[in-house]
Amino acid sequence: MSFEEFCDEISGNIAYYLSDYDIETVKVEKVIKNNGIECTGVVIVLKEENIAPNIYLDYYYMLYRQGRSLDDILTIISEEYVRARSTMERSNFDIDMEHIRDNAIIKLVNYERNKDKLMECPYIMYMDMAITFRFMVKCDDVGVASALISNKEFKKWGITIDELYNIAMENTRRLFPESIRCMDEILPNIEELCIDEADRKKLYVLSNTTGVNGATAILYKDVIKDFAHQVGKSLFIMPSSIHEMILLCSEEVEKERLKALVKEVNKYIVSEIDFLSDTVYFYDLESDKITI
Repeated sequence: MSFEEFCDEISGNIAYYLSDYDIETVKVEKVIKNNGIECTGVVIVLKEENIAPNIYLDYYYMLYRQGRSLDDILTIISEEYVRARSTMERSNFDIDMEHIRDNAIIKLVNYERNKDKLMECPYIMYMDMAITFRFMVKCDDVGVASALISNKEFKKWGITIDELYNIAMENTRRLFPESIRCMDEILPNIEELCIDEADRKKLYVLSNTTGVNGATAILYKDVIKDFAHQVGKSLFIMPSSIHEMILLCSEEVEKERLKALVKEVNKYIVSEIDFLSDTVYFYDLESDKITI
């Protein structure tokens, strides 16, 4: 089946696997995600409800292409729907100021690739990136779910962008504390890449404790400053994806070489939806500033 035929099969049969629910409509919708990437999801709306979880089908189509039966996939989707509904029922979707104070978080995204979406929401420029604001729906062992805060919601609260930033930053660091680990810990077989030990000890990964949207940790107050003082060097900062930054504890590298490396990695290894930037940033220990 083509992807369109697969989506039709899922939307046409999923109600049978969810017979305990009073389903009003099942529809397939396209959603624009990070970096303008289009994803297709199935939305199952129950009678007398106006919100519903969106279950993305791109992954399930990959399972189908790998040989999983349609029955298996429909069963898995129905189980995901039940989990999503459970989360939704435990969450308060009335995004008022009271709930924002505990659940607003920030996410760092590429500015150029998200220009259209940024017109619909509050954001702050950060060098060539944009700081966006999201409402935390859940964070558990299964994963992290959040919703973009729109201009409409932001205007309703009657606060400034700086106030929203301070609230969201405090929540983000509380919910997703920073994590800086030596590259040796993350890639135990890194010596196979022909990188000598002296160079390996200069590479660190900045993220958060969940590993999700961890590049945002670059914004945490004094994180870069304190680490640079710890190692006693200025740092090159390379965006690996929206999930992490690579810190290079050395000033003796050509920046153009690093830029070429980052661009190559982003092109061939990082997925389009996880792309953050091709730019290499530099933290100067003496001036305590990050520059492009």
